[in-house]
Amino acid sequence: MAKELTSYDKIEMVLFKGREEAATFLSERELQQKERWMLCVSKLLEDPMTADKDMVSFLTAGCGGSCEPVSTATAYRDMAAIRRLVGNVQLAGKNWYRYMVIEAAKEGIRIAKEAKDPKGIAANADKIGKYTRADKEDEEIDRSGWEPPVFEPSDDVTLMGDGFKPIPNLEEERKSFRALFKNDSDILDVEPITDDCDGADD
Repeated sequence: MAKELTSYDKIEMVLFKGREEAATFLSERELQQKERWMLCVSKLLEDPMTADKDMVSFLTAGCGGSCEPVSTATAYRDMAAIRRLVGNVQLAGKNWYRYMVIEAAKEGIRIAKEAKDPKGIAANADKIGKYTRADKEDEEIDRSGWEPPVFEPSDDVTLMGDGFKPIPNLEEERKSFRALFKNDSDILDVEPITDDCDGADD
């Protein structure tokens, strides 16, 4: 049986869709959630270092007048989902600063070109090379450790651990064990015992 989608799953699937398209998939309550979440995701992508308390205030104030205000409890529930959508904020923050440095270096190259400043062009190009690691060779991946271990069959039970010990005279033990069940005349067939509750005294 297919697993039923949660509200989070459904909203995530249509997060970047328009309202009309999303409305065919979401309830009215989920549409309102989607709109709040989308605004908050955009806000966090613009400034990944925004604190949760500021985001909660943003939600309880109606996202700058774009949505209906929500309670503080709802805002914190929303934040759990929003943080999930945005991903790791520290990683997002690092990526954001890397992006800003690269964009600034590109702008620096443009200005240096206009000023006919080759040193400025080289310095900014060097900065881009450093942050994109374009000046380094691609690392070869060592795949030798990816090979599965080779197991060899063995009849040595001690390989299974200290609790396992070999049985001396194993064949004799097997014969005596088989002998216990060889003579079926000693086996008694018994009738099952059932409790008859109908005739019990009250």
